[in-house]
Amino acid sequence: MDLRFSLVGLLIGFLIGLTGVGGGSLMTPVMILIMGVKPIIAVGTDTVYGAVTKIVGGAAHLRQGSVDRRAAYWLASGSVPASLLGVGLIGVIKRADPAFINGFLVRSIAWALIFVAVILAVKPILSAAGRRLGLAGDGSWRDDLVEHGLRYPWLLTMVGAVVGFLVGLTSVGGGSLVIIVLFFLYPRWQSVRLVGTDVFHAAILGGAASLAQLASGNVNLGMMFSLLLGSVPGVLLGSRFAVGFHERYLRLSLASVLLISGAKLL
Repeated sequence: MDLRFSLVGLLIGFLIGLTGVGGGSLMTPVMILIMGVKPIIAVGTDTVYGAVTKIVGGAAHLRQGSVDRRAAYWLASGSVPASLLGVGLIGVIKRADPAFINGFLVRSIAWALIFVAVILAVKPILSAAGRRLGLAGDGSWRDDLVEHGLRYPWLLTMVGAVVGFLVGLTSVGGGSLVIIVLFFLYPRWQSVRLVGTDVFHAAILGGAASLAQLASGNVNLGMMFSLLLGSVPGVLLGSRFAVGFHERYLRLSLASVLLISGAKLL
């Protein structure tokens, strides 16, 4: 056990509880830039670390009935195989050119962070656009644009494939992208159902990607347990403080941090 990583876990856990954004977007750049962890180990360890927290969260949402299993399974049908492809790509590059893999991963993580930062920044614009598209002139929901996912479930598979490959390759989660896509496909859903389905799917995806990372030998288990030791109380503490914070300021602040981290990695 390394108390330095427990302290990092406490800080990141606090930010997760405060912002609701998954650990991959925050933990991986901190491990690389501040703790000096090799990118391939940072990605693998963070994937398993994040999977543990998401499995706990997914189980909680499942118990309280806030998960649409059908949508989650359609997402997983694309994300699980794509995540294995992402982890497999890391293994292929590592065997072919060990000197190239770290630089490749750093650039991949950097662009993933910048992508997530942009999604976070424009989230209100996308949400407003989705509502305008879904509403008829009298303020009611347009039947031709409501519940797209019921008619075109393969869209979820496509989104899941993109998110899964991103997680398998960089450990940077696609939660922000999934939430927005679910909103467009199921505009009548309540927020708790959107979040519950997203977290439950993330648990399935994280579990599959974690097994692949463990099989590839890219995980430092001691480091992971040290991170969890600090992150669990950190999440609980951050959740308490989040009540008094304005969502817009939290979102924009986090987007700025991710953008700066991505630029620094580049």
